[in-house]
Amino acid sequence: MVVADLADQNLKKHIAAIHINNRLTLTQRKASNVLLYNAYESLLTARVHRIRVKDLAEAIGFNTHNLDPLKEALKTLARTVLEWNILDEDGRQEEWGATTLLAQAVIRGGYCVYAYSPELCEKLYRPEIYALLNLSIQRKFSSSYALALYENCLRYRRIGTTGWIGLDILKRLLGISEADGYYQDFRKFNDKVIKPAVRQVNDTSDLVLEIDYQRDHRRITAVRFRVSDNPQMLLFAQHQAGLAAAEEPPPAVDKPEDRLQRLEHVREKLSTFGLSARQIRMALATYQPDYLEENIAIAERDMTAGKVHNLPAYLMAAFREDYRASKVTKPLLPSNSTTAPAQTEEAALPEAQQERLRTQFLAARLQAALDRLTQVERKALESDYVDLLERGDGFEARLILGLYRKNGLHSKIVESHFRAFARERLVEPYDETEFAAYASSQSRNEHEPLKEVS
Repeated sequence: MVVADLADQNLKKHIAAIHINNRLTLTQRKASNVLLYNAYESLLTARVHRIRVKDLAEAIGFNTHNLDPLKEALKTLARTVLEWNILDEDGRQEEWGATTLLAQAVIRGGYCVYAYSPELCEKLYRPEIYALLNLSIQRKFSSSYALALYENCLRYRRIGTTGWIGLDILKRLLGISEADGYYQDFRKFNDKVIKPAVRQVNDTSDLVLEIDYQRDHRRITAVRFRVSDNPQMLLFAQHQAGLAAAEEPPPAVDKPEDRLQRLEHVREKLSTFGLSARQIRMALATYQPDYLEENIAIAERDMTAGKVHNLPAYLMAAFREDYRASKVTKPLLPSNSTTAPAQTEEAALPEAQQERLRTQFLAARLQAALDRLTQVERKALESDYVDLLERGDGFEARLILGLYRKNGLHSKIVESHFRAFARERLVEPYDETEFAAYASSQSRNEHEPLKEVS
């Protein structure tokens, strides 16, 4: 885990804060998100919050040599009256409210000192519904409409679609004033705002959006966005992994435990390359590791040469058709494998349930590993974690280290980072059959009838 990276810095952002009706510029919206991330741990305990101006500019992606636009953004946030709508999963309005976005913003001695209204603090810290906003992704947006659309669609990624959203509500969510008559014409609104925003989300972020239109006769009355993960966001990481993999010798397979480790190595690589959990299970259950590794190497070579535009699809085609230079019969795994029943039962579970069970499975393995540590070992692990934070260079590392020194592992942000660190240090790779057995047992437990207590 690279603590100094923004890649893991996910912000819990209340939907009330995401559904901002007042028009915010791109810089104002980005600044608002970074300020919230910085203040999140102490929203209910501190009256004011502090962040270095240099760190704020860096996290937004601003030029630190010219802070005038940043100052203007802070001044605007401090005087902006924000009106919010909380929408339910079907896009219907649940709650309306209004407050100032920032109660104050002062730049003094190289620091930005700011505060939220008590009402907004309560909503931001106790989110009944929240979305996860990655601060590293928001830096890439150049359109305020696109960033607003991304924020509003983010929490629907696991559901797969937003509800139908009326055009007037959508305009307010994207920051278009009701007085702006130009976009009363839906064709102009669609061509100048909706479609370009969708394109930038698809090109820039970890989401892919597709638009559906609801019509009343020939008139468009509402839109809906289908939301899915964007496999193209993996290409840079995949390219780097491909270059690194060319230097790695294949794992030894002399012992049974080495074979399990090799299978886990293949599974992790397929996951890195964007295959879904179901595709990975199918590949591991169907083909021998040698066959998979050799076709992966072909795909990595072609990707490095710039020939691959959709790596997951390319890999699946390679497994089906065998892209190796000297083709041999596909080495299928024996169909009478002793692990087949558990894997078959696990594969039959709905994908959302599988994801939930896998999260529980990984959390249980980590907790078991932590529980096995002696007090001395636990203290040494925590000491190593602090050393890693102290070596980090950047706003995030300083923020997390400061939270640790103030609250230890009681900070939610610090606890999350520490558990990720501990998982890398303590938890051994697992065979997919272990999860299959766990999922099978949990599924049976869920369906067992409750027994009466005498």
